Amino acid sequence: MSLEHLLLWLSAKGQGSWSQFRGAVEELGVEQDYEQSNAGDGQDGPALASSDLPVYQRARFALQRLSHVEFFSTTAGHDWRVVPPAVAMLPSNPYGGLLCGARSPELMQRLDRCADLDVVAVDVPGMPQRIVLRGAAEALSAEWLGILVQADAATAILSAVPDVRDPATWFRMAIPETPGWAVHRFSSSRLGWVECTTTDAMRERTGLFRFVMKHQRFYYLRWHGCSYRVPVQVGKYAVMRKRRGLLAYDAATETLSVPAICRPPLLIERALVLCSGYLPDFDPRSGRLGYRSVPSEVARLAAQLLRQQVQ
Repeated sequence: MSLEHLLLWLSAKGQGSWSQFRGAVEELGVEQDYEQSNAGDGQDGPALASSDLPVYQRARFALQRLSHVEFFSTTAGHDWRVVPPAVAMLPSNPYGGLLCGARSPELMQRLDRCADLDVVAVDVPGMPQRIVLRGAAEALSAEWLGILVQADAATAILSAVPDVRDPATWFRMAIPETPGWAVHRFSSSRLGWVECTTTDAMRERTGLFRFVMKHQRFYYLRWHGCSYRVPVQVGKYAVMRKRRGLLAYDAATETLSVPAICRPPLLIERALVLCSGYLPDFDPRSGRLGYRSVPSEVARLAAQLLRQQVQ
């Protein structure tokens, strides 16, 4: 329940600094939630490596993927802000919607008083309570609720997201030439990082490179001889050719799965998570992450943005 308490605290605060967020994570004992959770949160490796991440990073990624909180660079004037409360209708249930964003005792009391709505809250390790509002479409869209209702959240997000090879979304930046960096290249054939040098990175026309020095970690995409700073998951899919079996879809269970090291970029993953309201499940035997209740059309759209095929 500590992640639920964290979301309530963030909702009351509205927005704030990174140090305030970290302080709240420590004070509210969020680490206890993750001792029970096997959800993969690694951004740079398999889900089993997620325990190497600080607990405040794991909490951040969970809140982002579930569309509760947005995190920014300091140029935004603050480091995070809570999303206004909203209901994302579940594709598998036309009469059920997932409660996202800010929560408050007043909001929950208002929802509980609505005779036409059922509020179903479930405790899930590694995330705040999964709250689903169930009722007729008229009740879910009632203006008095004061909540935005998104009829098809997953499709709406994916329709607005550029694909991973859109250079307009990359930030042009030269690769650092100062000594002291540990440099690795992402191997799309091995699905892992291979040690290389700064000189190797600067010579390559295409490739994704990781530069690490102490607590600093940056990712540079070489694309047609130019260098760009990109989110690591965008870079991985940008350099990968269509790979058989990378994205697997089970139509019987509506589960889309990917290797843990190849989890989708944030907004694409958020769309997949909002199909069910659950973070992805990690299968230690296959090393894959599985996203539940993903309609086939959403899986196909996500695959197009990732420049892959669903199989």
